[in-house]
Amino acid sequence: MIENRMMTVMSLGGGLASVVLAVVFGNAIFAALAALFFMLSLVVWKYGYILIPYITGAGNIIEIRGGYEIPSTRDCIVKKSGNGFYATKFLEINYYESMMDKDAQDRTGMLSAFEKALASLKQTVKISLLVSEVDLTKQIDEIKTKRSSAESKRRKLPPNSEELVRLDREIAMYNRQLERITHGDRPLEITSFVSTTAYGVTREEALSKVRRQSKEVKTIISSTLGSDVSELFDLDMIRCFEWEYFLPPESEQMRDEVF
Repeated sequence: MIENRMMTVMSLGGGLASVVLAVVFGNAIFAALAALFFMLSLVVWKYGYILIPYITGAGNIIEIRGGYEIPSTRDCIVKKSGNGFYATKFLEINYYESMMDKDAQDRTGMLSAFEKALASLKQTVKISLLVSEVDLTKQIDEIKTKRSSAESKRRKLPPNSEELVRLDREIAMYNRQLERITHGDRPLEITSFVSTTAYGVTREEALSKVRRQSKEVKTIISSTLGSDVSELFDLDMIRCFEWEYFLPPESEQMRDEVF
């Protein structure tokens, strides 16, 4: 199984080995190789989701994962069943509006747009929403620290100082921020993705159908909901596939997986 982290570890290992050889033999070539390997590890870590599909595609590498196949293009999950093949493709939805800050009329409009999107879909589509609570403890502590610093500065000023008005406004701003965070609506983080499946007598037919379906689903959802819909590849696709069985149990783990 080829994964981004495996390529990164290999690059880091090669770089570390080159550093050791450069120290032992005092050879500049090994030092240059070390710099190259370390640079490759950073590139793979940052842009591995783009590079890995090209590498596996060039080598025509097919990954087998628990009875499922991941083709060299790293954009679908394939499973053989009876005399045919099923292929599933995953898409990510990025929402830019929330119903929480809308009035009744706008909420009705957003619900109508969502119903229109569902009614326009011709294939069986699964829309998943992963909801996790956002931990604002760090942000609250930072605001309290800034407020305490402003209050400390205020106590040190003379009664007729011109800075008193500015500090009072700053302290009031911090109080409003804390009030909004601690007593407002509970902040939530939503991860949304869509999956669609196609069947074909051959693997190529199933892949061709599901790619065509995903383009139709992408067009319909993005146009009716006013959101960005993008195809998922490699580890992002595999992660969504695994979420069908097991979800991240904690919000911290959820943020770590979608980072």
